[in-house]
Amino acid sequence: MSQIIQFAFLISLFTLNSCAVKNQISTYWQNERDFSSKIYSTTEANYYNAEDQISVKVFNNDKFIDIILETNSTNTLRKIYNLGLSVWIDPEAKLQNNFAINFPMPAKFPFTAEKFENYLSRFSLTELNEEFLDRFQIFEVVNVKKNESLSISTLQEDDTYQVKISSKNEVLFSYHLRIPMSEFYSKNLSGNEIISIGVASINEANEEYHSALSSKEYINKRMERLKAGYNQTPFELTEWWANFKISTE
Repeated sequence: MSQIIQFAFLISLFTLNSCAVKNQISTYWQNERDFSSKIYSTTEANYYNAEDQISVKVFNNDKFIDIILETNSTNTLRKIYNLGLSVWIDPEAKLQNNFAINFPMPAKFPFTAEKFENYLSRFSLTELNEEFLDRFQIFEVVNVKKNESLSISTLQEDDTYQVKISSKNEVLFSYHLRIPMSEFYSKNLSGNEIISIGVASINEANEEYHSALSSKEYINKRMERLKAGYNQTPFELTEWWANFKISTE
């Protein structure tokens, strides 16, 4: 009986941790349609996750929702390089994993902390942005409700999903994701919409995960199958969510 109680406690603790969600935050209304507008880099973050050291900015208008994740943490960037990044979106704010953009995808040869520091030191700012373009070309769109999984290249001209990774003088890693509002809301915005955005955070990969990454077959499989290997522990993979109130003009 004591083992059952212990197990129940661990599960409840994990659930509280993984489903932690902040009170709703208003998005920024943005009339600007230009994906490369400087407004996305100069605007203050809506939300900051201290554990992962990632700031979140969310903009919207009647056509698009723009999500920007940024970090200055070398360790956070190393985890993103090694293990990929999953951004989950639930337009009904029920913390359900029903739509995701997985980008960048996991690396074939993970970096140790020392090797990653040496790797970054090789590049100037311009060269690092070129390296991002070379290394991160394929991303995955997962729509659980439609049972769809699409593999898309950043080299394609695609107006439906747009992603951009860059490094700037003041930001080590900036990830900009744009998705049409029509993916989530079929009607005109009422002003009452609340959208949940969740980020899958991998603390550190275990040996089983690194072994899996050595196989090209595993690399090509879905992101969630790779995150922490078959021997995943509850505290190895966590998810944090934030609720955002969609703005209207």
